[in-house]
Amino acid sequence: MECKINWLPEAGMAFMAQTGTGHILNMDGAPEAGGNNLAPRPME
Repeated sequence: MECKINWLPEAGMAFMAQTGTGHILNMDGAPEAGGNNLAPRPME
């Protein structure tokens, strides 16, 4: 299984992951780590 993860620096600590089948999962960091708490954290 493959997964491509891109960091979105303009959104703080936000990331977008795309699976091998094309599904997208957004992730975000905690506010104390520079994120906006708008999505699950990468380690969840």
